[in-house]
Amino acid sequence: MGTTKIRVISVSHQRKRKNRYSIRLSNGEVFGISGDVLLSNPVRVGDLLDHHSIEKLIELECLNEVRESALSLISYRMRSKKEIVLRLHRKGFTTIQIESTIAELEKKGLIDDEKFGLFFARDNVKRSLLGPVALKHRLKSHFSSFEIIEKICNNIYQEFPIESLIRDIINKHSLNDLKNHSKNKKRLISKLKRKGYCWNDIEPVLKYYNI
Repeated sequence: MGTTKIRVISVSHQRKRKNRYSIRLSNGEVFGISGDVLLSNPVRVGDLLDHHSIEKLIELECLNEVRESALSLISYRMRSKKEIVLRLHRKGFTTIQIESTIAELEKKGLIDDEKFGLFFARDNVKRSLLGPVALKHRLKSHFSSFEIIEKICNNIYQEFPIESLIRDIINKHSLNDLKNHSKNKKRLISKLKRKGYCWNDIEPVLKYYNI
């Protein structure tokens, strides 16, 4: 017994959605696909489609929607793979669809965790003068790998030495006030710790300034 085939009775452009087409079948079914999917998988009036071909078109359209959503996310700013995956899951896409899309975009260099990590870390350190503890905490929201986080931090603190960052923070204060008022010194130390610096990094710089 042959496979049942269904005739395409119309392929029409959707008025309210740019680059979208509606395909109407002889059995009454209607489904929409993007112009990109239609271009790579031509469907014309009068074509006979079996159920496998229809399911393939619908799946290709789903993958196209995942891709467009991912591209929309990274068009605003750089993002980590972890953040993109979480956002795509929230939109209701399946794990298989997401993994396929992420792999494609990584291959094209549109998603690059190492590049994003360095950009993110550099921005936080330059803007907020963050120390290693605080930076690692922020990186954990984007990366699950301890090794990647360590690698990013090592690279960043070679570019921005920890001692220099602590000095920059101290130089925002009056050295006389820090030397002559113990409360001010304690506040400074608390501030440095909140910014993510360890005492082993703080103490030598305080001694350098004789604070």
